[in-house]
Amino acid sequence: MKTTILADGTLSITPESDLEAYALNQWGRSNLDYSRVPPTCEPLPKMILELSEYAGRLGLFVAPPGIRN
Repeated sequence: MKTTILADGTLSITPESDLEAYALNQWGRSNLDYSRVPPTCEPLPKMILELSEYAGRLGLFVAPPGIRN
């Protein structure tokens, strides 16, 4: 996997194979829930899981409200 720390401190993680993309996707689903604030009110991690190259195979497309595929 390739990792980069962006200027604002966000960690960007990009897989380099199908297996890495699958593993990163599974990890993200299990460990990152941005839909709720943690009970401790600690800030959520600033992290990007860059899976766009693998989105068709993993089924990751999320459409904003009002936009249909």
